[in-house]
Amino acid sequence: MHMSKIDIKVIIKSNNEISEENYKALKLAKKIEYLEKEFKTSLIFTDNLKIIRENADYLLKLEFIPNKETCGLVFLKKEKENIELKILTDYVIVEKKVIIIKYKILTTNQNVIFKVEI
Repeated sequence: MHMSKIDIKVIIKSNNEISEENYKALKLAKKIEYLEKEFKTSLIFTDNLKIIRENADYLLKLEFIPNKETCGLVFLKKEKENIELKILTDYVIVEKKVIIIKYKILTTNQNVIFKVEI
């Protein structure tokens, strides 16, 4: 399995708040992983783009299918409880140097643009 270390910039715009951070990441054939504070974040490239974020307290799984509603999952580890999040994906762009996902979390009425520059 070929793995390389890369520098990435993650920009998240959520309901008009913008965060921007640089990270060291691992790039594998179908995955990019990076540590964000106490979170391990994975972008998984299969038929549909998936994001998994995990820390000691919870596990978040989101799947993005353009123009479709999907069901994300938050698993609260201590409580052993699942919370479903309804996600509507506007678009997904995956290119060599950039990944952009525009989606809405319908459950919380939150608009998000998630961008990774490689």
